[in-house]
Parts: sequence; structure tokens; C-alpha cells
Amino acid sequence: MIGAILLAAGSGSRMQGEIEDKLLHPIGSSNAFSLCFRSFLELREIDYLIITYKTATQLERLQNSWDKLSATVQEAHEKQVLWVQGGKERQDSVYAGLLAFPDEITHVLVHDCARPFIRTQTILDCVHEVASGRAITVARPLKDTLRLRTENVEKPLTPGATKTLNRSNHWLMETPQGAPKSWLIEGLERAKNENIALTDDMAAVELLGHPVGLLEPNYPNPKITTPDDFAYAQFLFQS
Repeated sequence: MIGAILLAAGSGSRMQGEIEDKLLHPIGSSNAFSLCFRSFLELREIDYLIITYKTATQLERLQNSWDKLSATVQEAHEKQVLWVQGGKERQDSVYAGLLAFPDEITHVLVHDCARPFIRTQTILDCVHEVASGRAITVARPLKDTLRLRTENVEKPLTPGATKTLNRSNHWLMETPQGAPKSWLIEGLERAKNENIALTDDMAAVELLGHPVGLLEPNYPNPKITTPDDFAYAQFLFQS
């Protein structure tokens, strides 16, 4: 059986205090949390949903949003939904979510709720890969030129030695990301024991030596990080 963790426990520090909670801030007639939650709710192939949260106040607001959404989604009553308090770092929240799943959940997808425009078909494609016992991440190939500064300088404008890298082998990571639950747990435990900071879930899988598949979505799947990102989100929602 397949479960999904929806991460809503981030600090939102790069919102610079301008927006109280980026996941509940309006995007058209909805918000980031409801948009991505709906995409997962509509998939019958996902049996169990865990949502991580940061505070009791946020939990209440997320649950209010969930109540409104579940009343409009036919599949909502068929899903097991569990709310789990997240940790200090992203990997802590993922680990808490993984441990909260029942034993029958053997494969897991993890998604950042700050990526509200993920489509159900893309999630389903990830489900099929994970169900086959593989690790998968939504990602897109780098299209811009990538340059490495090879010497330390005080300011970016100061001329310094650089090197152009081969962009054909570089991909930008997105979510959802998924793998067998046991891989994710073992990888995160190794990272904790070795004091390794991870920025995504596939890094935990890579620590164990497992290969990772890359799924290009071929449509915008941006992450809302700063206040300026909401203008683009409003545009995508309207279009």
C-alpha cells in the first residue's frame, strides 16, 4: 500500500514576515495547501495521507481548510488522514511522518505543500514507479548555463576565475519524491547518525546507494518561497 506525506511544517522564514502562512495565503479562490491536497485526495491509488504541521494554531487553520475541501472531493471520505507535528528541519518532519504510517504502508511519496500546481497525473506516474520498487523524483533538466566560481572573492561583482559546467547532467529537484518506506527511514537514520543535512528525500536514498529516476513534469511546478512568488502563482491559477 502507498502513502503520501504532505509537508506543511516549514518555517517560511524567506517570507520576511510579509505573509503569515504561505500555505494558507490566498491564490485566487484557493490556497497552496488546498490545491496540492486536492490533487492527492483525488487519487484512489494513495491509501493513506499524513500532513505535517508546525504549531497548534496552524494545525487548526489547516484542518479548517481541509474540512472545506473534503466536502467538495468525493474521494475524501475514502482516505485515511493523519496530522503529525513536524520537526525543526525538513528531514525531521519527513522522518516523523514515516514513523507514523501503519505497517501496511510500504511505499511513500513526499510532497512540499509549497508546490501547489502538481497535477494528479504526475503523482500517479510517481505512484507507478514507487510501486515497482524504485526511487523517483519529479525534476527538470537545467536549461541555463551553469558556471562554477573556482576561487573565493569578497563580492560577486569582483572578477574571479570561473568554470562552465556541463548542464546536460544537471537536474533541478522538485516534488513529489518517493521510494520504498524502508529506504527512506534507513537513509534518514543514517543521515542523522552521521550528522548529514539533507535538502531533499532522494539524498537519503542516495546514502544507501540506490539509483534514482527523474520524472520531468513538462509544466510549471514552482515552489512558493518568497512574497514575489505569489504573483506567478496567481497567474498560473487564473490560466
